[in-house]
Amino acid sequence: MSWALHRIDDRLIHGQVVVAWGHRFNPARIWVVDDAAAADPLEREVFEGAAEGVHVKVVPVTEAAAAYMSESAATGAAFLLVRDLATALRLVEAGAPVARYNVGGLHYSPGKHKVNEYVYLDDADRAAARALLGRGIALEVQDVPASRSAPLESLAPEVRSA
Repeated sequence: MSWALHRIDDRLIHGQVVVAWGHRFNPARIWVVDDAAAADPLEREVFEGAAEGVHVKVVPVTEAAAAYMSESAATGAAFLLVRDLATALRLVEAGAPVARYNVGGLHYSPGKHKVNEYVYLDDADRAAARALLGRGIALEVQDVPASRSAPLESLAPEVRSA
């Protein structure tokens, strides 16, 4: 089975991922794909201990892309988490054949504009979303499994690929 969830969420591992999505898919593994976290021993340690009973691996984009297909064949469900749309795009550009991303939380920071209660985008986010959509990758906005999903382009029409 392997990749049960590909999620874009600026918090990476947190309660919604571990509890809500975890109860739905019962992952054996969580991959945090983030160059900065992978390079920081303290941040790696925090993430690796964040999901009790689940093996957490923190890796840079290039390593995740190189191992993506072999990990797809592994036994049990796995989650792949990225911090932002730019990283999601870099992972795909590096060769990971992701078909769909769940867009969880992309929270407010200066320059970002509200799409819904938990997704805010700036121009760089919109450009990355357009590039992902242009490659045929679905971007489904949904914070928890119990909520209804919506295509990102239905909430932010300006991200539709040309």
